[in-house]
Amino acid sequence: MLRCPVCKGPLKLHAFERSTCSVAPELETLARERGVLDDRFAQRIDSGILLCDQCRVMFPVVDGLPVLLCYTTPFHLRFSEQYKERLASLAPYGFLNQEPASGERAVMASFSKEWLDYEYDGVIWEMSYSDHEMRFLGEMGPALKEPGARTFLEVGCGLGITTYLAHKNSGMDAVGLDLSLAVWKACRHYRTNPFLHFVEASVFAMPFAGHSFDLIYSRGVLHHTFSTARAFDSVASLCRPGGSVYLWVYGTGSIRETVFRRAVYMLEQAVRPALSHSPNSFPARVFLTLMGAGYVVFNGMRRMTNPSIQALTLARGVHAARDRFTPKYAHRHEASEVTGWFRRSGFERVEVVDWKAMPAADHDDYRRNVGVRGRLVEPVAG
Repeated sequence: MLRCPVCKGPLKLHAFERSTCSVAPELETLARERGVLDDRFAQRIDSGILLCDQCRVMFPVVDGLPVLLCYTTPFHLRFSEQYKERLASLAPYGFLNQEPASGERAVMASFSKEWLDYEYDGVIWEMSYSDHEMRFLGEMGPALKEPGARTFLEVGCGLGITTYLAHKNSGMDAVGLDLSLAVWKACRHYRTNPFLHFVEASVFAMPFAGHSFDLIYSRGVLHHTFSTARAFDSVASLCRPGGSVYLWVYGTGSIRETVFRRAVYMLEQAVRPALSHSPNSFPARVFLTLMGAGYVVFNGMRRMTNPSIQALTLARGVHAARDRFTPKYAHRHEASEVTGWFRRSGFERVEVVDWKAMPAADHDDYRRNVGVRGRLVEPVAG
């Protein structure tokens, strides 16, 4: 399914290193039912190169992760040094070094720091994994079980937990895409599941052909790009006719609802330029630690009235503060604006998902923000 992010042409794989994974019996059974169980099923490409003949460019596979960016990163430098002789034999192919989308390197740095420190310990944000799964099922609705749906894409997958849940609840091939190094961590964590696939790429240069996926999911991500609307257009172009897209973004209720939230938003606006420029500096770490402690106190107050909310440690509080104050962009949108993007892109059955259908631990957050889903209109026969 992977394509060159520039020309959308096919890619050729040159594998450098392979390994064989121990695959769970239930996954082998599913592979047999799907007709994909062969000698290569449990093979993993640990390192290699993907070549685009048309553009004469190459993309590295690092620790099993295809890095399909149009510019170089530390991954490319490390890879070039490690496989210098092999790459020399592939001339005139070379890495792309185009200008990234506005602010994209800053976004990559901010979220890489944020998620590489996170652990797979049964809690994500203030929710248990079981509540997280319940919310995901409510967000996707019946689309997840539609007959014939075989491919799922999560845009902004982070640690890949929701990508895994999509496969778990549907049996589909599930692809997680992210700009940050969190996707590298996801790739390593889920390395023994051949139905889970991860790729590092930009939402503005997707490495897939148009209309490639039956279901697409993106939560809490696109508002961190320079243009949420343009990012949505890119995502929507990958949906197959008859397929479904779900999008969750920050809503204006998260900044207007109370005097306290308006004050926090004013603070966010004041410090974001400096923190997004130097998110790991000593002053930034001091500020985020103080804000993290505040998150812990606020979390404790909320848990007194809603015990389903998970307790925040100081580390998780700092993570929440980093998520709020360090990204370069954090746009807020009205529900009517988001539904307009769906309809403009040819979606029907567009609906704003009811916050009351979510787990109790997420009621407050979901109510203040915007979750929308829709189905892409199928072409009329004849």
